[in-house]
Amino acid sequence: MGKYMLKTAAIILMAGLGGLGFTSCQKMERPELVLIPDDTARLNGPLQLYLGFEDSPLDSIHFDEGTATGISYVEGVHGKAYQGSATGQIQFASAGKLAEMSSFTVAFWLNTEKHEGGAQCIFMLPNTEDFWGNMFATIEGNGNPDDNSMQLKFNFGPWVDFSGSNGMERLPDMYGKWRHLAFTYDENTSVFSAYLDGQAIPLPAAVANPEANGEPLGPLAFQNVSKFVIGAYQQHIGIQNDPEAWMLRYTGMLDQFRVYTKALTAEEVNTLFASKK
Repeated sequence: MGKYMLKTAAIILMAGLGGLGFTSCQKMERPELVLIPDDTARLNGPLQLYLGFEDSPLDSIHFDEGTATGISYVEGVHGKAYQGSATGQIQFASAGKLAEMSSFTVAFWLNTEKHEGGAQCIFMLPNTEDFWGNMFATIEGNGNPDDNSMQLKFNFGPWVDFSGSNGMERLPDMYGKWRHLAFTYDENTSVFSAYLDGQAIPLPAAVANPEANGEPLGPLAFQNVSKFVIGAYQQHIGIQNDPEAWMLRYTGMLDQFRVYTKALTAEEVNTLFASKK
């Protein structure tokens, strides 16, 4: 009987200690729960490249940092800005979803001085099998001290040349100040649009409504896409041989560089300009 009572007491004591242990565990401090935000909407949204140039060559959409050479950061329209040079560029190892876009908007602020001879490249979406790449914008030289207009060329398959001929006026009053540019193409309507400081630029019908083989251009299909470069031609990053003498890097400033995989509306473009963000 004594042994039975001793065994029972031991069981009760162990149960008590177990209960205390359980209660103690419940009261232990735990590390704070960290919630990881769902970035699916941002990563899969239409804005697929955003460069604010805040002392860094960082794409704020994918947190992908490009390789910058020969550039610096200066005061811009909003925060800091890209300052190019004769050797400056930012190279991204991948174009990401820009390679697949069938519509687009490219929008940015620029502030540059005149240069003589050659053509400076603002940006380029390369094509490893084509001399001209898939999409780019360039600024031709201007040696006229009395002319502040700019000959800018934009290519996305069709050429858009603001040359002062064929109904395409040169862009007015473009040097020595911040100007906002945006270019859009909508695959659903086959309409190309260009904007300066939030306002649509009048374009000839053949430019605004590009065709292929007599039919509306429709969805774009970029080919052999590799990398993405700011401030230089694809030849400057080792694609399609060495750069030719007329191929110059962009020496001006850039800010708030965006690429969307859709065509923004005129109102949305104007909002980019007005907000300066």
